[in-house]
Amino acid sequence: MARPADPRKAAAWQRRLQRFTASGTTVSKFCDRAGVSVAAFHYWRRRLGPQQPERVSRRTTSVFQPVDLLSQRAVVIRFAAGGVMEIPGDRADLVRVAITAMAAEPQPC
Repeated sequence: MARPADPRKAAAWQRRLQRFTASGTTVSKFCDRAGVSVAAFHYWRRRLGPQQPERVSRRTTSVFQPVDLLSQRAVVIRFAAGGVMEIPGDRADLVRVAITAMAAEPQPC
């Protein structure tokens, strides 16, 4: 039979698991940032039981952000990190090149 968990440690892990659920990151990234091992994370998630909802695996949002057509003269792409790319509206070839290049970039997990 498993020994009872230290209530302070269990409470700390309960808060940590709640932060993970709200974080939207992977288990690995969350554990790196929190300074805990992935094995300990999974142990406590199992130990604290079903009150911790299972996260939907993998990214559910699009890699690309919406493209706004500000006028007939330009296509403006706003990146999530704050960058902006403006391409002349009559240069569909450049829009294709930009999108192809962005799709080829590796995305963070």
